[in-house]
Amino acid sequence: MSAAALRVNGSALLADSSGALYWPDRGVLAVADLHFEKGSALAAKGSLLPPYDTAATIQSLRAAIARHRPRQVVALGDSFHDTEAAARLSPVDRKRLRALIGGQDWIWIAGNHDPAPPEQWGGRIESAVTVGPLTFRHEAE
Repeated sequence: MSAAALRVNGSALLADSSGALYWPDRGVLAVADLHFEKGSALAAKGSLLPPYDTAATIQSLRAAIARHRPRQVVALGDSFHDTEAAARLSPVDRKRLRALIGGQDWIWIAGNHDPAPPEQWGGRIESAVTVGPLTFRHEAE
């Protein structure tokens, strides 16, 4: 996969083709709107989607982490599609997600779909986090 270089507020960033944003100087990988278990939420309402959306998202996230080897991952909100999404994760997806979270400093930014991401996953929950000249949050102010 390739990455495109860009500058934001004087910081050199890489827009990874996976959808992640990597900040090499700070070792930060930012991901947004992962929506774990969106497929199962929609299936419960009668909209059938392939049942592997969470597994595919975890695999893409794992590949981006392997590619960039960040010190910190910032998940910019809406990581879980709804407040019950974590409970619907398969045992395999739970194991894979826990392994990713435990591999580096992990920050969950609260989103509108997941205003209180599940604490049992590890990492820490914030409404926003500022690293140098950049502030990471779910919605711009």
